[in-house]
Amino acid sequence: MMNKIINKYRLRYVILSLLLFILCVLIVVLFSQNQFIRGFLGDAVIVMLIYTFMQSFSTWNSLKLSIGVTIFAFIIEFLQYLKIVKLLGFEENLFTRIVFGSVFDPLDLMAYALGGVTIYFLDRYWILKPERSL
Repeated sequence: MMNKIINKYRLRYVILSLLLFILCVLIVVLFSQNQFIRGFLGDAVIVMLIYTFMQSFSTWNSLKLSIGVTIFAFIIEFLQYLKIVKLLGFEENLFTRIVFGSVFDPLDLMAYALGGVTIYFLDRYWILKPERSL
Protein backbone atom coordinates (compact mmCIF):
# COMPACT_ATOMS: atom_id res chain seq x y z
CA MET A 1 0.00 0.00 0.00
CA MET A 2 2.72 2.45 0.99
CA ASN A 3 4.75 1.71 -2.17
CA LYS A 4 1.68 2.47 -4.32
CA ILE A 5 1.23 5.83 -2.58
CA ILE A 6 4.91 6.68 -3.12
CA ASN A 7 4.68 5.81 -6.83
CA LYS A 8 1.56 7.98 -7.26
CA TYR A 9 3.35 10.73 -5.37
CA ARG A 10 6.42 10.56 -7.64
CA LEU A 11 4.31 10.35 -10.79
CA ARG A 12 2.69 13.68 -9.89
CA TYR A 13 6.10 15.33 -9.74
CA VAL A 14 7.27 13.72 -12.99
CA ILE A 15 4.15 14.98 -14.79
CA LEU A 16 4.43 18.41 -13.19
CA SER A 17 8.12 18.56 -14.16
CA LEU A 18 7.25 17.78 -17.77
CA LEU A 19 4.52 20.43 -17.79
CA LEU A 20 6.82 23.03 -16.27
CA PHE A 21 9.54 22.14 -18.80
CA ILE A 22 7.06 22.61 -21.65
CA LEU A 23 6.02 25.92 -20.09
CA CYS A 24 9.68 27.02 -19.96
CA VAL A 25 10.14 26.16 -23.64
CA LEU A 26 6.95 28.02 -24.55
CA ILE A 27 8.07 31.07 -22.57
CA VAL A 28 11.41 31.12 -24.39
CA VAL A 29 9.88 30.56 -27.83
CA LEU A 30 6.76 32.72 -27.60
CA PHE A 31 7.84 35.49 -25.23
CA SER A 32 11.51 36.05 -26.02
CA GLN A 33 10.86 39.78 -26.48
CA ASN A 34 8.70 40.22 -23.37
CA GLN A 35 11.15 40.93 -20.55
CA PHE A 36 8.61 40.41 -17.77
CA ILE A 37 7.37 37.01 -18.93
CA ARG A 38 10.69 35.74 -20.32
CA GLY A 39 12.92 37.27 -17.68
CA PHE A 40 10.89 37.30 -14.51
CA LEU A 41 8.18 34.64 -14.76
CA GLY A 42 10.55 32.34 -16.64
CA ASP A 43 13.00 32.49 -13.74
CA ALA A 44 10.27 31.72 -11.22
CA VAL A 45 9.13 28.74 -13.32
CA ILE A 46 12.71 27.42 -13.52
CA VAL A 47 12.91 27.23 -9.72
CA MET A 48 9.60 25.35 -9.64
CA LEU A 49 10.85 23.00 -12.37
CA ILE A 50 14.04 22.17 -10.45
CA TYR A 51 11.98 21.57 -7.30
CA THR A 52 9.51 19.19 -8.98
CA PHE A 53 12.34 17.42 -10.80
CA MET A 54 14.11 16.79 -7.48
CA GLN A 55 10.87 15.57 -5.86
CA SER A 56 10.46 13.13 -8.77
CA PHE A 57 13.42 11.08 -7.51
CA SER A 58 13.18 11.21 -3.74
CA THR A 59 10.94 12.42 -0.96
CA TRP A 60 12.35 15.70 0.24
CA ASN A 61 11.11 17.95 2.99
CA SER A 62 9.08 20.60 1.12
CA LEU A 63 10.43 23.56 3.06
CA LYS A 64 14.07 22.45 2.96
CA LEU A 65 13.93 21.66 -0.75
CA SER A 66 12.25 24.94 -1.69
CA ILE A 67 14.85 26.86 0.32
CA GLY A 68 17.68 24.76 -1.13
CA VAL A 69 16.57 25.24 -4.73
CA THR A 70 16.13 28.98 -4.15
CA ILE A 71 19.62 29.23 -2.64
CA PHE A 72 21.00 27.26 -5.59
CA ALA A 73 19.37 29.77 -7.98
CA PHE A 74 20.79 32.66 -5.94
CA ILE A 75 24.28 31.13 -6.19
CA ILE A 76 23.96 30.84 -9.97
CA GLU A 77 22.87 34.49 -10.12
CA PHE A 78 25.81 35.62 -8.00
CA LEU A 79 28.13 33.61 -10.26
CA GLN A 80 26.70 35.71 -13.09
CA TYR A 81 27.64 38.81 -11.11
CA LEU A 82 31.20 37.46 -10.90
CA LYS A 83 31.09 36.78 -14.67
CA ILE A 84 32.07 33.16 -14.03
CA VAL A 85 31.39 32.08 -17.63
CA LYS A 86 33.93 34.61 -18.90
CA LEU A 87 36.42 33.82 -16.13
CA LEU A 88 36.31 30.13 -17.04
CA GLY A 89 36.56 30.89 -20.77
CA PHE A 90 33.17 29.40 -21.68
CA GLU A 91 31.68 32.41 -23.49
CA GLU A 92 31.39 30.40 -26.71
CA ASN A 93 29.71 27.41 -25.05
CA LEU A 94 25.94 27.73 -25.53
CA PHE A 95 25.08 25.14 -22.85
CA THR A 96 27.17 26.93 -20.23
CA ARG A 97 25.64 30.29 -21.15
CA ILE A 98 22.13 28.80 -20.85
CA VAL A 99 22.81 27.16 -17.46
CA PHE A 100 24.71 30.07 -15.92
CA GLY A 101 23.12 32.90 -17.82
CA SER A 102 25.11 35.92 -18.76
CA VAL A 103 23.78 39.00 -17.02
CA PHE A 104 23.33 39.58 -13.30
CA ASP A 105 19.93 41.08 -12.48
CA PRO A 106 18.83 41.70 -8.88
CA LEU A 107 15.20 41.24 -9.99
CA ASP A 108 16.07 37.63 -10.84
CA LEU A 109 16.65 37.05 -7.13
CA MET A 110 13.10 38.19 -6.46
CA ALA A 111 11.81 35.91 -9.22
CA TYR A 112 13.68 32.93 -7.73
CA ALA A 113 12.28 33.69 -4.29
CA LEU A 114 8.77 33.97 -5.74
CA GLY A 115 9.21 30.62 -7.49
CA GLY A 116 10.49 28.99 -4.30
CA VAL A 117 7.62 30.30 -2.18
CA THR A 118 5.03 29.46 -4.84
CA ILE A 119 6.16 25.86 -5.30
CA TYR A 120 6.39 25.35 -1.54
CA PHE A 121 2.77 26.37 -1.04
CA LEU A 122 1.59 24.51 -4.14
CA ASP A 123 3.32 21.39 -2.88
CA ARG A 124 2.08 21.62 0.68
CA TYR A 125 -1.52 22.58 -0.05
CA TRP A 126 -2.26 21.22 -3.52
CA ILE A 127 0.12 18.47 -4.69
CA LEU A 128 0.36 16.67 -1.35
CA LYS A 129 -3.22 17.31 -0.25
CA PRO A 130 -4.59 13.88 -1.29
CA GLU A 131 -1.89 12.08 0.77
CA ARG A 132 -2.77 14.03 3.89
CA SER A 133 -6.28 12.61 3.85
CA LEU A 134 -4.97 9.00 3.86
